[in-house]
Amino acid sequence: MQSRTGVVNRGVVALVTGVLLCALVMTPFVLVIKYYDWGVGLVFVSPLVIWLLLRVGKALERWSRNESSSLPPDPDYPEDPL
Repeated sequence: MQSRTGVVNRGVVALVTGVLLCALVMTPFVLVIKYYDWGVGLVFVSPLVIWLLLRVGKALERWSRNESSSLPPDPDYPEDPL
């Protein structure tokens, strides 16, 4: 997935980084829940872990598209009324 200049596309780097990060975070998390009695308590933490992984994925997507790190304006509430 290299362009003509030999540089790897940022989208490919972001995708591979996101998949590796999810595998590195979720695999031990799931194994602890499965094999330890106290790990069942981590089920209550899992929505937070998934939310954080989604936020990291959105940040990687913005980085790959070379967009600003600030959130886009809400289209339902514009800054300047018409």
